[in-house]
Amino acid sequence: MNVFFIGVIVSVIVYLIVGIWAGKHVKDVNDYYVSGRNAPTLLIAGTLFASMLSVNGFMGDQGWCYTGNITSLVLLNSICAAGYVFGSLIFGRYLRRSECTTMPEYFGERFKDHRNRRVAGIITIISLTAYLLASITGVGVLMQELTGFSYGVCLFLAWICFTGFTFYSGSKGVVITDTLMFLVFLFAAIIAGPYIFKAQGGIGQLLRNLMNNPSAPDNLLDYYGNIPGTGAKDAFGAMMYSITMGIVWFITVAVSPWQAGRNLMAKSEHVTFRSGAIAAICTVIFLLFLNLQSVAVINLNPNLEDPQRVLIWAAFNVMPKLVGTLVLAGIMAAGLSSASTFLSVVGFSVTSDILEIDFKSEKEQLRFSRMVMLIVGVLALVLAYMGLGGIRIISWFASTIIAASWAVPGIGSVVSKKLSSTGARWSMIAGFLGFIIPKCMVGFIGGTVGSVFVNFLDPFFIGLYMSLLFAVIGSKLHPVSEEETAYRERLMIVPEQERIAEEYKKDYVFGYILIAAGLLTTAVLLLGWALPYNGYI
Repeated sequence: MNVFFIGVIVSVIVYLIVGIWAGKHVKDVNDYYVSGRNAPTLLIAGTLFASMLSVNGFMGDQGWCYTGNITSLVLLNSICAAGYVFGSLIFGRYLRRSECTTMPEYFGERFKDHRNRRVAGIITIISLTAYLLASITGVGVLMQELTGFSYGVCLFLAWICFTGFTFYSGSKGVVITDTLMFLVFLFAAIIAGPYIFKAQGGIGQLLRNLMNNPSAPDNLLDYYGNIPGTGAKDAFGAMMYSITMGIVWFITVAVSPWQAGRNLMAKSEHVTFRSGAIAAICTVIFLLFLNLQSVAVINLNPNLEDPQRVLIWAAFNVMPKLVGTLVLAGIMAAGLSSASTFLSVVGFSVTSDILEIDFKSEKEQLRFSRMVMLIVGVLALVLAYMGLGGIRIISWFASTIIAASWAVPGIGSVVSKKLSSTGARWSMIAGFLGFIIPKCMVGFIGGTVGSVFVNFLDPFFIGLYMSLLFAVIGSKLHPVSEEETAYRERLMIVPEQERIAEEYKKDYVFGYILIAAGLLTTAVLLLGWALPYNGYI
């Protein structure tokens, strides 16, 4: 048994211990579903970033980066980061005021129609089951690498870990472990970076090495990145792909059930903004640092058979064993914490939003929720064994479902006085089908059909256009009711307990830090990348 395996096992044991501790503090449905609505800034920020990064960030995205798309990811992540701030200010704080337990429940309450809740619940289950599948796949790949066991055995072991944990602790355990795992992989990546850069003469030498490396992917450091890697035909198409996926993730972190839904757990509206600011900073700075590590490996080993394993290879071959162990434990942590997040949200949604059972007591509801969660976990395991696609492909597909379906009704539920219950419901359905149908046509037919659905006619944009169109049509045919109007007006009122001057002063500090982080990142990219690459310095 090697030290890497032991390190990962230790991290899993810690993970389970925290879960057991958190489970013992679950007293009612609010604890299980929304962590008692008293989570502080650190826990909300930790769970936001951890569930977004997941194994896709450590494996899927880094593999894509290694194959020549670091510039695409820098642009994508920058747009995504803005979604955290936009989402907390424009949507998250109003969502919290609703005091709902799930996002679909919010849609049902906001538009005073249980049908909206059920439609939103179905979309939640479909998209997050796909995310859960990607997380299981990533953890299975890592376990296989470390243990030498078969992939099937590793999938089952991973499933046992996160399902047992989530079954017992619910959201209270998820937010704590998410934050703990976030700190683990943040620390691991920061420690690992210098070793990877040192192996090729330092970070200052990295750019020159890549520019002179004949094995480096084409256009690796150009502003549009590796064109074939995006599936585009030209530089404009490559940029549009990055912008499109950036918008997808912008919407995802702003209104999705596992991202914006975290605001339901926050102890105040101020926490929603501060945690969004921290998540935005981490998304830009931390992921840029991680991306640089991945492209640095090109100079050390340009011929990896599976690019998704780029950081795993570096942990084994470049870093000291202790540091490599931390990195692998971080990747494992990312996978397990994300899987827990997705499983919990799906389980809650099935119980509360689809079935809508009138339980005799909260104990009965808790017991039933746990059974549903177990069934959902088994279903995800079966799908994982089927091997439906790569980690990045599955993750991005899932996020696009949410973005196309929920952007208009989610943001519209707050900013629009004219969006009605019918408009919101039609909007969700139209966005979902508007994305799924063209996407399936591209996947199964391809060829000439695939060449049509690009750039502004990407399946995501078609879904978004359809969602907006049917929101307008539905709202025209069936206008807003007085009950809907009254509920929205109540959401616009700032609760008395939130009107504390000292809290707003702290918010300003986080705002200034956010601006400073943006300026710093811009300066680093300009001085350390753009100007040297173009021969100006």
